[in-house]
Amino acid sequence: MKKRNILKNIIATIIIGIPFLLFFTAWWFFHTWNTMTVNELVFNVKMSLSGASHAMIKLFIMKALFPACVAALLVFLFLTFVKKEAFGGKRNLIAGLTGVIALVAALAFTWGQLDMTSYIDQQLHASTFIKDNYADPNSVSVAFPEKKRNLIYIYLESTEVTDTDKEHGGGFDKNRIPELTELALQNEFFGDGSDQLTGGFSMPGTDWTMGAIFAQSTGLPLQISIDANSMSDQESFFPTVKGLGDILKDEGYHQEYLCGSNATFGGRELFFKTHGDFDIIDYPYAKDAGWIPQDYGVWWGFEDEKLFDFAKQRLLEISKNDEPFNMTLLTVDTHFEDGYVCRLCQDEFDDQYSNVFACASRQATEFVEWIKEQDFYENTTIVLVGDHPTMDADFCAMIPSDYTRKVYTCFINADATKVNSSERDYTTFDMFPTTVAALGASIEGDRLGLGTNLFSDTETLLEKYGMEYEKAELDRKSHFMNGLAGITDEMAMEQNYEGASANASINIEGDNVKVVVSEIKGVVEKIEEMQVDVRKDGDYSSSMIYIMKQQPDGSYEVEIPVSEINPKDTDFNIICKGALGSDISLFSQRGDMNLKQTDFQEYLEAIKPYAESGDYTVFITTRKSGAMRLSDDNIAALKALGITDDIPKGQDVTIVAAINAEQSESHVSKDNEKLKGKVNDTVSYNIKGSWDSFKDSDFVLEINDTNVMIERKGLHFAVVNNSTGRVVDYVNFDLLDKECRRY
Repeated sequence: MKKRNILKNIIATIIIGIPFLLFFTAWWFFHTWNTMTVNELVFNVKMSLSGASHAMIKLFIMKALFPACVAALLVFLFLTFVKKEAFGGKRNLIAGLTGVIALVAALAFTWGQLDMTSYIDQQLHASTFIKDNYADPNSVSVAFPEKKRNLIYIYLESTEVTDTDKEHGGGFDKNRIPELTELALQNEFFGDGSDQLTGGFSMPGTDWTMGAIFAQSTGLPLQISIDANSMSDQESFFPTVKGLGDILKDEGYHQEYLCGSNATFGGRELFFKTHGDFDIIDYPYAKDAGWIPQDYGVWWGFEDEKLFDFAKQRLLEISKNDEPFNMTLLTVDTHFEDGYVCRLCQDEFDDQYSNVFACASRQATEFVEWIKEQDFYENTTIVLVGDHPTMDADFCAMIPSDYTRKVYTCFINADATKVNSSERDYTTFDMFPTTVAALGASIEGDRLGLGTNLFSDTETLLEKYGMEYEKAELDRKSHFMNGLAGITDEMAMEQNYEGASANASINIEGDNVKVVVSEIKGVVEKIEEMQVDVRKDGDYSSSMIYIMKQQPDGSYEVEIPVSEINPKDTDFNIICKGALGSDISLFSQRGDMNLKQTDFQEYLEAIKPYAESGDYTVFITTRKSGAMRLSDDNIAALKALGITDDIPKGQDVTIVAAINAEQSESHVSKDNEKLKGKVNDTVSYNIKGSWDSFKDSDFVLEINDTNVMIERKGLHFAVVNNSTGRVVDYVNFDLLDKECRRY
C-alpha cells in the first residue's frame, strides 16, 4: 500500500477515533460518578487538576483511552485492509458513520445522565429560596465564652450512615464501621435516643468534597453559575460570605487544614486561605518538611495512617500555645473508586471498599481515643462528619432504592446540650451553626447560613419545608448566590447562553458615533431587537436607548450624534432582546472612548497625556503576579509616566502609584505597599497592592471610598477625572496570561 494512503488512513482514524474516545470517556465517567451533577462537573472542570489522583488517571487510561484506542485500531485496519470498492463502494462512508454514531451516543448518554433538560429549566427559572432563608453571619450576633474551646473537625471521606448495619440504621447486614458506630452512640448524633444512627442529608451543591466543605463551613450550597465564576481564575472564594473559619479567625483561633492530597485540587487551599487564613499542611507540604521522601506517593498523595500521625505531631505543638486552635482534617483512603488498601487493612469482607471502610473506622476512632488522653482534650470539641455519600457506583447497588442515605455525624465533648430527645431531620448545612454552638457560643436566633443549631429546638429548613421542596428549590439557579460569589447578572447570563458575545466597534465618525455589532455568538433565542443603552457621564438615572438596525450581512448598526454623548466619559451597553424575554448583555464599553487600548505599551503611552494634563490622576496597583513580564519598553514607559523607583526586569514586585500634574507618589518593592491621600476635595484614594499576598485586604483600589478593583491578578490602572471624581477608565493587564480586562 502506498505511504500516502496509509497517512490518509491514519488521519481518518484519528478523526473517527475522537468520538469513540468521547463515548468511552462518558461511559466510564458516569459509571464511576453515577451521581454527578452539572454544577459539580463544571466546577471540577474549571478548577485546576493539580493534585488529582494518579489512580483516577490510570482508570481513565484503562477504561476509556484503551478501549478507544482499540476501536480506532479496528477502524484503521478496516480502512487499510478492506478494499475501497467493498460494500458497494461505501467503505469510507461506513467507517465515518461509526464515528457519527459514537458521537451521537456520547452526547445522548451525557445529556441523559446529567438530566440536561431539567438543568436548563432550573437555570431559566430562578429561585429566591436561599435569599429568603439565609441568616447572614455578618449580621447575626455570635458570642463566645471568655475561655474559648479548641476544635478538631474531621471530614470523613465518603462516610455515611449506610455503612453501618441494619440494626443501627444502616444498609448492610454486617457493619462496615463498628467503631465509628459505637463512637456515635456514646456521643451526639441528634437521634431519638435509640441505637438507630441518623445523620445529615447531602443536598444539591454539597455532594462532592469541595461542595461539602463549603456547605458545612458556610451553610450554603456551592450551586452557582460556575462558568462565570471560574475558580481557577479567582483569587478569593465567595469574598463576602462569612464562614466558620472567618468567625474563629476573628475570635483569635490558630487554624490548620491537613489532608493527604494536594490542597489546591478542587479549590480547597483557596477556600481555607481566604476564609480563616488556615495554615495548609498537605502532600507537597509533607515532602517539603521532610515528613515523607520526595519520591513518596500513594493514592492521592499519602495515606490516612500518615495523616493521623502528622495531626498528632501538630496537635502536640499547637496545643502548647496560648491561643485556641482549630484543626480541620480531610481523610482520603475511602475515596471512590474502591478506596486505598493500606498496610493496616484487614481482609474481613469480600469487597475491597468494605475492607477500606472498616480500616478507616478503626483509624479514626483510635485517633479520637488518642486525643482523649491528651491534656488539651478537656477543653476541646471533636466533630466527625462524612463529607458526602460515596460516589462509588456499585458499592451501594444492593441497598434498597427507598433507603435514605445520610452522612455520618458525631459531636464529641461539645459545650452544648440537646434541648429535647426527639430525632432531628437535618442537612449538612446545619453543621455550621451546630459546630459554633458546640464551642459554647450563643447564636442569635440559632441560625447561620441555611443551617440551624441542632442543639436548640429551632426548626431546621428540612423540618420546615420537607425534603422534596427544599431540594427542588436548591436545584434552581439563585441570583442571590451569584451575588455572594461576585457574579453580575451579565456574567450569569453568559452562563445561560454559553458565553453569549459579539464583536462590537464604537467609533467617532464625523459628527456621529457609529456602533456596529457583528458575529453574535451563544444566543439560542430568536433575536427580537438589538439596542444600545447609552449613559452620558455614567449617569444611570437618565439612560438613552438606541435601537439598532439589522444589515443585509446580519450585523446591526446605529449612529448616535456626538453632541448627545461625552467622548471623555460615556457608558455603552449592547443588549440583545430575546424572543423568550431575555435581556442578553453582549458587550460593554465604559468611560473614556479614547482609552480602550488592549496592548499594554500602547495604553501606557495613551495615559501619559492624561497624567500630565492636570485634569486627571492615574492610579496604579498590583494584584499578585503582574510585573515579572514587563519589557524594557514597558519599564521605560512606566518611568516616563512618573514612577521614580527602579523596576527590576524579570521579577515579581509590587508597584503602586498616584500620578498627576501636581503630584507623583509611587513605590516599587518586594513588600506589600499602600498609598492613601487626597487629590483635592473631590478625589480621595486608598491604594493597596501586593505581588504575593493571599489576603483580600491587601488588594484595594479605592476611589472616594469605593473599591473599584477587579479580582484578577496583574497590574491595575484607574484614570480619574479630578473635577468629577469619576473613574473614566479602569483596566487590568495580566501580562502572564496576556489578557486585558475592563469593567
